[in-house]
Amino acid sequence: MASLEAGRKVILINDAVLGLPRETLALDQGATVYVAGRSLVQMTLAELAVPDARAILTDFRQSASLSALNTTLQAAGGLDRLILAADGDDSETVFSLMCAVLTFRSALRRRRGRIDLILSDGRAVGSLVEFLQRIGGTLDLDGISTELRIREARAVRAVA
Repeated sequence: MASLEAGRKVILINDAVLGLPRETLALDQGATVYVAGRSLVQMTLAELAVPDARAILTDFRQSASLSALNTTLQAAGGLDRLILAADGDDSETVFSLMCAVLTFRSALRRRRGRIDLILSDGRAVGSLVEFLQRIGGTLDLDGISTELRIREARAVRAVA
């Protein structure tokens, strides 16, 4: 697989990214895109939303699952870009993003990659900001750039 990916950018997105507006997400043309998530339905939809994407069932809350995905990415030659989205009010999900950043740092370091984190505004965002401040120097030394985008939370109206 490494020879297939050698000249192509490799991007990993989580299934929550698929719910973002198209203009929010700009995937590099010709890149190999992996979509990871734990919902079989979302993984099936990922293949429709991102043609030629490689859907991989991954539970971001489980270190063994993240480790297996990291092994796949390392075999692909490393990771150019990590794009993760989450609900900023969901502390468990935000914590799992922090774990993912730490897990995939070695794959990103191989290609001097980029991390894009896209969260809706919420109570767990502060923890992520503090986490990024603490590891920011290490990421900089590894040549990994980061961007955190906070989206305004949308009000959902109940229909009776």
